[in-house]
Amino acid sequence: MVQYTYLGQCGFLLDFDGTRIMTDPHFSSYGPDDMRSYPPPCTLMDAAPEAVLISHSHVDHLDPKTIAPYVAAGGQATFYAPAPECPLLQELGVANWRAARAEQPFSVGPVTVTPIPCAHMELHPDEHGDYHELSYLLSGCGKTVFFGGDMSLYPGLLERLQRQPIDLLLLPVNGWDAERLSQGIIGNIDHRQAAQLAAQLGAPFCPMHHDVYAFNGCPIGQVAAAAEEYGAVLRPAALSVPQPV
Repeated sequence: MVQYTYLGQCGFLLDFDGTRIMTDPHFSSYGPDDMRSYPPPCTLMDAAPEAVLISHSHVDHLDPKTIAPYVAAGGQATFYAPAPECPLLQELGVANWRAARAEQPFSVGPVTVTPIPCAHMELHPDEHGDYHELSYLLSGCGKTVFFGGDMSLYPGLLERLQRQPIDLLLLPVNGWDAERLSQGIIGNIDHRQAAQLAAQLGAPFCPMHHDVYAFNGCPIGQVAAAAEEYGAVLRPAALSVPQPV
């Protein structure tokens, strides 16, 4: 059985019949704790993942205030991050880390994880051709889950995702605008683009990056309306409640 549990922002605990993989754990705050719409539901130690997938280096995805206490407490999960960002894990004291590179699959127990290029507004390869941002396809126990991370659409992405059936899409829905960009808040696909992508792929989607910070979120009612408009299947996740894929 495959289950997913939403833990805020882009954090999900994916359980593939006992193999537990966490995405982008963010159990702190950008600033004062009252910036969050709700307190962190747990700690990374509480989540007890076998592996952690990091999509990129922004602090609500590669979170020093979440990772450093986990390391100090003796957490043993293996961290996977885009190759250019791995020095940040080393600085936080992570001993068990691996560099993730686009289209180079790796295994976590019975789960095959395939990183694919991610455009956070744009694609950002380094001088070696390694991307600073990655999305991940996770396949195991007869199911495939796509974790988008902070993502924008780019030519070829739809065709790449159409190569295999996907059972669940984890997609940001908060979008972007000029005001947020002027404050250094880089955007993502919005609720309409997420719904359209899900409809094109014929896969249900669960929204993320929408409810922790009011200044950079999206009301779930708008997500539901977009899903209805495009004929997409919406799978909203209740915080901390495991759901079947």
